[in-house]
Amino acid sequence: MDRIDCLRAFVRCLEGGSFSVAAGELGIGQPAVSKRIALLESEFGTQLFFRTTRKLRPTPEGHRIYDLARQILASFDLARVNIEENSLRPSGTLRVSVPSSFGRRYLMPVIAEYVRAYQGVRLDVRFSERFVNLVEEGVELALRIGKLESSTLVARRLGTVQRYLVATPFYLQGRAMPRTPEDLDAHQCIVYSRLPSAGEWIFESEHGRHVASISGPLLVDDADAMQEAVMQHLGIAVLPEWCAVAGLRNGQLQNLLPEFSIAALPLHAVYPETHWMSLRARSFLDLLIKRSGQFATA
Repeated sequence: MDRIDCLRAFVRCLEGGSFSVAAGELGIGQPAVSKRIALLESEFGTQLFFRTTRKLRPTPEGHRIYDLARQILASFDLARVNIEENSLRPSGTLRVSVPSSFGRRYLMPVIAEYVRAYQGVRLDVRFSERFVNLVEEGVELALRIGKLESSTLVARRLGTVQRYLVATPFYLQGRAMPRTPEDLDAHQCIVYSRLPSAGEWIFESEHGRHVASISGPLLVDDADAMQEAVMQHLGIAVLPEWCAVAGLRNGQLQNLLPEFSIAALPLHAVYPETHWMSLRARSFLDLLIKRSGQFATA
């Protein structure tokens, strides 16, 4: 039973002079009031009232407890009012985790919009390619690209991230142009080490599924570093859309095996499975959903 409710019943009994008056004020039955008083007496180890058929009188111990009980109830009610007022608008510190390369390219405009709209929130943004442990690191919301492992996290799909197989024309000079995924075995490939199948690239075509075993001189765990390695003519890579599109448009990169598709990666917002999601996290998630068309395809 809630001890605050017990203290409130005690104060109402002392001020009203009877269990029945307290029951009427609290909107509960008289037996419930009697039970709450009995629980307090058991916990305090003392009798709080002298009970007669006509009047309820506090004991000396009851008088001493009364002032403290009123202070506790006043503090509790003040805290509740403060929370209720703040619950109408986001406040506090919101810690979010976003993939480094993706976050730098796409999320700063969203973050800026959020900061301007919710000035009562302090946004703590963690840029990292690793999948952080949300509970251990106090992260309320994270963005994740790729297949999600089984967990207790709640996931909200925001869209997908397209990928392209690319190389520079300079790298391709003097080398046989790959025509099928199997041809990649003769090329230097730049590998993104955080994918679970880092040694394989999977393609789809009208003829079915193709799995190409790849190898090369460089493994990296950052999409921007992988893009820079391609621009340094070190080999072929599978780049996410934001790292590839500009180079494809200006001719610095060449799209390879266009008739073989590479599966897009899902983009999710994830957060711990809790009964309440803070208003600051909910408002940030709502903004991500609203702006997701700017950084992901449906």
